[in-house]
Amino acid sequence: MSELYPAFFEVLQLAKAVYDTLRLKELWKTMGDAPLNEDSIYELAMEVATSVFQDTSLYYNYEDEIETWVMKDPVIDRFCFLCERLEQEKNLSEEIDPYRRQAEKVIHEGFCMNDYSYDYDWRLSPSDRGSRCILFFVGPEFCGLSGLPEAMLYIWDGFRELNRRLEAELGLNKLVPIYPFTMKQKEDPQSGKVIPIYPVSAEEKEAA
Repeated sequence: MSELYPAFFEVLQLAKAVYDTLRLKELWKTMGDAPLNEDSIYELAMEVATSVFQDTSLYYNYEDEIETWVMKDPVIDRFCFLCERLEQEKNLSEEIDPYRRQAEKVIHEGFCMNDYSYDYDWRLSPSDRGSRCILFFVGPEFCGLSGLPEAMLYIWDGFRELNRRLEAELGLNKLVPIYPFTMKQKEDPQSGKVIPIYPVSAEEKEAA
């Protein structure tokens, strides 16, 4: 039996991610012609990772040796718009909006990678300067490029799902919202602020 190329399964995983994603179908046409070697897998991973969001820009700081990825997309803009609308209608602050908390969780989970030379951030608040975006910072010893396509897809899909749930919360579709805003509230005895009591999921109950 001939020995499999070490990156063979990485190529298969990347190909499956592209094949399963309709908006990346144009990339599928070029993957069949790609040679099976180390340079190819990283070139493909780079192309897919930068294609998930509609607008991905890369900037390199030579002094700090940090590459910054700036991801913008209508799915992010839609999320921010819906959150602001929900907060206005329900008289909520950003700090207690459960959908913003869920978005942060999606980003954390998406960028939970087996590497250390990277960081990330986001600009989703009306108080943030510039466009709404997600930021990814790549250090000089970053070796996780092959995992970035799935990370980007996970985050994009997460924002799309949150948008669907927000639309349900606002009565724009018939889905069941994540946190119906009939939730109870209580007053913080120390600060005097009114805070929501979030529902506890079955998974959280089991973990407790």
